[in-house]
Amino acid sequence: MKTIDLNVDIGEGAGFDEALLGVATSANVCLGSHAGSWEITLATIRRCEEAGVRIGAHPGFPDRKGLGRRPPLKNERDAWAADVHEQVRHFRRLGVGAYLKPHGALYNLSADGDPWAGDVVARALEVLDVPLLGLPGTAHLGIAAEAGQLLIREGFADRRYTPSGFLVPRSEAGAVLTESDEVVAQALALAPTVDSLCLHGDTSGCVEFARRLRTALEEAGFEVSA
Repeated sequence: MKTIDLNVDIGEGAGFDEALLGVATSANVCLGSHAGSWEITLATIRRCEEAGVRIGAHPGFPDRKGLGRRPPLKNERDAWAADVHEQVRHFRRLGVGAYLKPHGALYNLSADGDPWAGDVVARALEVLDVPLLGLPGTAHLGIAAEAGQLLIREGFADRRYTPSGFLVPRSEAGAVLTESDEVVAQALALAPTVDSLCLHGDTSGCVEFARRLRTALEEAGFEVSA
């Protein structure tokens, strides 16, 4: 029986965290910069521990207006990199993280091979000394390897892919899947090739998606576990 992890992005103040923690096996906890606050981060970690859900660090750019999904301008890069690393240093002191998953634009830029973003992620891995949850077949594999870490291969149940295996930019129509049947079908197709499946915790319908997906995975013979 193949084991598959079900991860969710939480701690962003979207209001679905409690329900998602009843279904997910891993949680990518926002570190209070792209959304939420450090107080929400600490409360979310406590809820994860109570629910027995694996905790991952989920740092993002301090782009609150765009929820961390806007790439930085050239003159913003130094400040944004410093912000990410401050998030990670705070998180490290808690001693709870099992992996690192970059958020939003940092995830996409580093997957696409942007050298600056790759260095930001590599430095975060060095601080935390944990595996990288990232996109297989992309620069994430090399970033993890150079840091001496494993890559936990991630598939996205609720995001559309390009033919080359990257995520369709959110600026394009249809980038986010919004029908539960489509989400479940894509997840089941991805599950044999990845270690973990992601559902975003700020999407309308995400709780229904998570419940249906977990049931579908178990019915397909997968053990849903971190």
